[in-house]
Amino acid sequence: MKKLVIFTFALFLATGCAKEQTASSMETAVSEKDPNEVSLEQTPIKLQSEDGKTVSVTYFAKGEDVAVKIVKDNEPEEILIAKKVSSKGDPVFTNEKLMWEGSIGTGGKLTDVAGNVTEYREKEVTK
Repeated sequence: MKKLVIFTFALFLATGCAKEQTASSMETAVSEKDPNEVSLEQTPIKLQSEDGKTVSVTYFAKGEDVAVKIVKDNEPEEILIAKKVSSKGDPVFTNEKLMWEGSIGTGGKLTDVAGNVTEYREKEVTK
């Protein structure tokens, strides 16, 4: 009986150690992913406001996040990360300078730090 208890205890320790090694190897595989890796980049969409200002919007994946690249007239590009969803169901992208609310095919609203909102729509192609 004593040998059975010792054997069961040894078996329990051996299986417990094996499970910990399996879990730690899985964690290593996940942590090796680059959080700044850019993938699934879509073609840029040109949008225009009522006062003639233009903006180029490119949706893409940055690591495991959805992001958007915004290039306004003669300004450096801004990368915004999706933070939440609006009441209309559209994603809301933000960084410390800008907020973009919109979806592909409909345009969107760009808000700056001061709270100024500019609405952009897709440029109409003239033939």
